[in-house]
Order: sequence, then structure tokens, then C-alpha cells
Amino acid sequence: MGRLENIIERNRNPKGSRERVLWGFVFGVAILVILWLALFTDLGKPPAPKQDPARSIQPTDKRVDDVKVWSPRSTSPEKK
Repeated sequence: MGRLENIIERNRNPKGSRERVLWGFVFGVAILVILWLALFTDLGKPPAPKQDPARSIQPTDKRVDDVKVWSPRSTSPEKK
């Protein structure tokens, strides 16, 4: 078969374009499912940090997210 016969055969049986549309639809649905799972489930979240029961924090400590917060140094009115 020559090149013209291949073109004529493709035009008689245009399955290729339908297959491309079908595969595009399948990949689009797969991407939407992945996005749905990431948005509406906990699959996209990092694991929660584990609490260490051995570490004790005094209730009088000033802490934010387990980091001790220091008060700013007072500046003395004396200049050296």
C-alpha cells in the first residue's frame, strides 16, 4: 500500500481519534480522583507529630508550639 491508500484507510476507519478522546477522558478522571482524594481526605496531610510523654512542661513556662518564649531584655537607662 502506498501513502494515499493509508490515508484513505484511516479516513474510512477513524478509530484513532476516538481512542485518543477516550484515553484523555480516562486520564482526566484519574487526575480528578487524585485531586478529590487530596482535598477531601487526610491523604494529603503530613502525619501528626507524636507526643513524648517523658518530656514534662511546667504550666508556668511560656511556650508556643513547644518552644520556650523568652521575654525581651530590658534596656538599662545607663549608657556606657
